[in-house]
Amino acid sequence: MKVFFITGNDGKFREAKALLSKSGIGLEQQHIEIDEIQDREVEKVARVKAKFAFSVLKKPLFVEDTGLYIKALNGYPGNLIKHFIEAIGREGILKCMEGEPRSAEAVSVVAYADGKGDVKTFVGKVKGNISDYIGKGYEFAWDSIFIPQGHTKTFAEIGMKEKNRISHRKKSMEMFAEWLKAQ
Repeated sequence: MKVFFITGNDGKFREAKALLSKSGIGLEQQHIEIDEIQDREVEKVARVKAKFAFSVLKKPLFVEDTGLYIKALNGYPGNLIKHFIEAIGREGILKCMEGEPRSAEAVSVVAYADGKGDVKTFVGKVKGNISDYIGKGYEFAWDSIFIPQGHTKTFAEIGMKEKNRISHRKKSMEMFAEWLKAQ
């Protein structure tokens, strides 16, 4: 089985491919320019992106979006994490966290548009903490500053193989794969 994954992010594509190949699902990466709505709610953004991508491609497809919800920042930046990193960097996020509780939640949403354009979502979450340093290793988005619950190292430090065993993306992709195979 092969499905279109709409993303221009090669790192995200590599992770999704590794995760879904275990379920016998092949991916074809397709890049479509999408004007992304700005909202901190990952599920809302993913739904809108999937509907728009379907209106262009007219084939079943999925998108995946992530957010990092930091408790001390009242749930920000959420889906706006990319913009936070572009504006203040990982160092800036760590500076904002000085003296604050460090709990956070990583969220991944897979939004699948079927052959009619109807969208179904699959949500994966991992609780954890914002580190007080920038971890070295496998580098992708905010992996270098998020320590998943039950671990002492950041996603970047544990590497892609271990991350793919426990991550928020793994959870949403597994739910999606199970559902897709049952269809």
